[in-house]
Amino acid sequence: MQAQELFPQVQKLPLSEQMALLSYLVQLIQREVDNTDPPQTVLERMGGMPQHLLSEGGLSDRDTRRQIIGKRIHARHQSES
Repeated sequence: MQAQELFPQVQKLPLSEQMALLSYLVQLIQREVDNTDPPQTVLERMGGMPQHLLSEGGLSDRDTRRQIIGKRIHARHQSES
C-alpha cells in the first residue's frame, strides 16, 4: 500500500486515533535516529589522535601546547642544521 492510498483512510479515523498514530510514528522515527551511530569527528576519520601527541599531557592548555610545539620545532630545526 502506498502512502497516498493510506492518507485518506487515516483522515477517516477519529482525531484521538490520528494523534495516537502520529505519536507512534514519532517514536519509530526517534528510535531510528537513536540507533544510528553519531557522525565521526575529523580526527576519527583521519585515524585517531596521532601517537606522538598521545605521549604528551595537558594538550588542552594553550600554554602547554605552545611549549610542546616550540620544543618540537626547535628540535627539528636543530636536527636539520
